[in-house]
Amino acid sequence: MKSSRGVTTTSLIIYVIAMLIVIGIIATITSFFYTNVINLEDSSNNIAEITKFNMYFLQEVKSNNNDIIGVNEKAITFLSGNTFTFQDNGIYMNSSKISENIKDLKFSVEEIDSKKVITVLITIGENLEYTKTTKYVMD
Repeated sequence: MKSSRGVTTTSLIIYVIAMLIVIGIIATITSFFYTNVINLEDSSNNIAEITKFNMYFLQEVKSNNNDIIGVNEKAITFLSGNTFTFQDNGIYMNSSKISENIKDLKFSVEEIDSKKVITVLITIGENLEYTKTTKYVMD
């Protein structure tokens, strides 16, 4: 008969292997979590920059008795005197920077059913991964 005293070599090896598996699983889950948290922060920053631009731009578009007096691909000027311009990876309202880390911005205007519709295409992200097209109807 075998003695049942102490820890055998086999049980010690099984214990070490089980602990290595558990540590590997925890390391993989932790790495996955922190990688996704960093990606989430980037997306929320992108959404925040678009939201800041929308806040100012909607106020201008929805103002009474306002009209577009000039537009090109990188700038739009309103009758109120405010101009939105894309330059230096930012969006400016007159001379104030309202959004940053913008990779590209394009304005275009068309008339649909006797209303002016402004189309804004914004591209954000290190690798141009986030693009948003928004149409604004002038009141």
